[in-house]
Amino acid sequence: EEAGIASLEALGQGQFGGAAGTVASWAKFAAIEAKKQLVDSREDPQVKEQREARRKARAEMRNQQLQFEKELAEDALARAEEIRQKGNDDYRQGQLPGNARSRDDFARAVRCYTRASTVLTECLDELKISDAEIVEVKKQRGLLFSNAAQVQLMLEKWEEAAELAENAIKDDPTGLKPKYRMVRAQVGLQNWEVAAKVADEALQSMKSRPAKEVDDLRLEFWALAETISKELPDFKWSVAKPMKEEKVEVDFEKRIVGKWDYGPPGKGQYYEIILEKWGALYWKEGDMRIDLLRKGKLRWRGEYEMVSGMVLLLSYEPGADIVVTEFIPPPDVPEEQKWTGPTKFTAKRLAEPEKAPEPEIVTDLDPPPPPEEVRAIPQHVDPEQTGKEAEEEAAAAQSQLPLPQNTPQSLWLSGLGDCDGQYDILTEEEAAPVSRSSGGPSKAVYCRQGGTPVRHLWYRGGNWVVTELLNLSSLASPALGRCPEPSGRCRHPMEVRRAKWWIRKGRNQEEMSSTAKLEASPTQTAAHNKTSQTSSSTSSTLTTTTTAAPTAATLAGEGKEEDDNTLPPTLYLAGREGTGNEVNGRYEMSHHTWAQKPVYVQVDPPMPFDQEKPLSLFFDHGYWAIARGVSSLPKAVARCHPLSDSKHPADVQGAPWEFQCDNSELRAFMSTNTRKFMVDRWVKLETSPPDVSQPCTSKATNAKTMEPEWEEKKEELQQQKQSLGQGQQDLHTDTALSKEEILVEIPKEAGSCEQPSPAGGDDFDEMD
Repeated sequence: EEAGIASLEALGQGQFGGAAGTVASWAKFAAIEAKKQLVDSREDPQVKEQREARRKARAEMRNQQLQFEKELAEDALARAEEIRQKGNDDYRQGQLPGNARSRDDFARAVRCYTRASTVLTECLDELKISDAEIVEVKKQRGLLFSNAAQVQLMLEKWEEAAELAENAIKDDPTGLKPKYRMVRAQVGLQNWEVAAKVADEALQSMKSRPAKEVDDLRLEFWALAETISKELPDFKWSVAKPMKEEKVEVDFEKRIVGKWDYGPPGKGQYYEIILEKWGALYWKEGDMRIDLLRKGKLRWRGEYEMVSGMVLLLSYEPGADIVVTEFIPPPDVPEEQKWTGPTKFTAKRLAEPEKAPEPEIVTDLDPPPPPEEVRAIPQHVDPEQTGKEAEEEAAAAQSQLPLPQNTPQSLWLSGLGDCDGQYDILTEEEAAPVSRSSGGPSKAVYCRQGGTPVRHLWYRGGNWVVTELLNLSSLASPALGRCPEPSGRCRHPMEVRRAKWWIRKGRNQEEMSSTAKLEASPTQTAAHNKTSQTSSSTSSTLTTTTTAAPTAATLAGEGKEEDDNTLPPTLYLAGREGTGNEVNGRYEMSHHTWAQKPVYVQVDPPMPFDQEKPLSLFFDHGYWAIARGVSSLPKAVARCHPLSDSKHPADVQGAPWEFQCDNSELRAFMSTNTRKFMVDRWVKLETSPPDVSQPCTSKATNAKTMEPEWEEKKEELQQQKQSLGQGQQDLHTDTALSKEEILVEIPKEAGSCEQPSPAGGDDFDEMD
């Protein structure tokens, strides 16, 4: 074997037949393989096995590291993409014509791109061996740097734009857009030599790329090259300038304006594309309106406000003069609810009907002159007028109708977060730009008074919306909350029947609000202003009433005595010692209700600084409960089960208060009925402040006086527990009862200041 290897090495050195052709190269390769096989055959089997085990372990560790880095990169790319989309939205809003806050939108876009690039930079620090993920993450980071550079160019911040473009080129050396933005930034800085060098390198790299990909950018680069050549006339470009072609610029947005027929002939199925004087382009069919944003030379895109996440894609074929529309449904729609019909339509231009000539009426006698009538608003259309003129006159007459006399001058909105507050109607001059935007009768426009930021309530695109700006574009001024009303007949939002409000949760995300309410009367009075401020943290989960303070007449029905109709505005709870003593104090009635009963909020003693919400006293699932925050699954500190229907917490007919006694089995989805509570009969809830002048027997004193009764009561309770049967699950795991447990079951003596236990009342609650 060694002699054979020596012969192969001689051939590899060109001896003998190795001088012919490629024999020497193959002989070298064969000699190396033969040496390797010889070493393997002579290796100790045990050593070989250990070496193979180490190799497999290294390979396994490498595979695990590759998988970890792949998942890490995917997560970082997803988070960066979400932030990038927000930045793109801000950039598009800044580009809208007439946007007075464009610089603020651009600044927000830069911050979004910077945050997204930071996410990818942190990910790159963790990537060590996964070359594919490193390349992809760097490419996406370069895209973010390039986008941020473009925004800085719009703001004319040349130095920041140059730095960002340089970072983008480092991450994506083959990208043309970062180089174009670098050239623009250097031209702005008047660094002509650097600009010329970068532009010349970019023009050279375009020679090896398909013409369709680089034609537009090539023209842009040569436009910059002409500017540079004026300052550097001696600079020699390495690429010849292309012949200038005379091109007639066509405004395709004006060409697609008009009516487009997409249905079978004679069915009258058409939509309209409208271009406003200020540059806003939108698609309209009936009451449905979608604002369009240009995505390419012949492509537009829009989002339908009434269905969150639904997108309209529109493209134009100038040769055939047709428009192709495609509706993309929201991605989160369940499979069984998805639309199975066609979503893509091809439309042809609908020719305007020729106006029919008006018939000539010849009479022998002149008609009598019409009586003079002064009417500010035409009530009908002249029957002799036909076609489009009659329709336009009727629409104009309808749009000039004044608002009804019953239009509320002020509205109160609640349940929509930072959109809550009082909205006052705007004057006709202030609301003129948008009050008649729907094409029908003019509609009321409201503006929030005394709130920051500004909020407007008005009608747009088949919805009563709450926006920051009075702008017809849903991109420039997205709806923060909306109430659908596609018919467009309602002149003000209080005319909407069965109103359902939707609240915006993010980009293309919204959800229905079950607590939002719009009222024509104030939801609180000055007498409860202090209370409402204390309970503002719980207002988003409550139903706002239309009166200043709820009464028994509104909650329990009419026909009661006048004395029974008044709810106590203030309650006082006292007597709790030890765990749960934070419930002691004064409770004021808020302007909210829960389960058709009043809600009280603790105002004295003041809430500790480390607590986010004050204690609330409300009715839930048959109990008056005390918890931090009002909800259907409250983590109640205390509760009271009234013996009959009670209008307020003090009307419980002597029922005792129970306090939570064990937190060891608490879980997230446990309700008031499934937690463990223990009765405390020393606790009292009254409508007047407690009288501290009279002495009250303490628990410790009472316990000593009742020592003889403990054993007897203990045996009685043990028998009751045994009679519950095997099917009941007892939360008290200890079979022995403590003295405190027995103590709460023994009625108080006549001399005590506490009430005896009600007949039939259980002493502690069992979990279902």
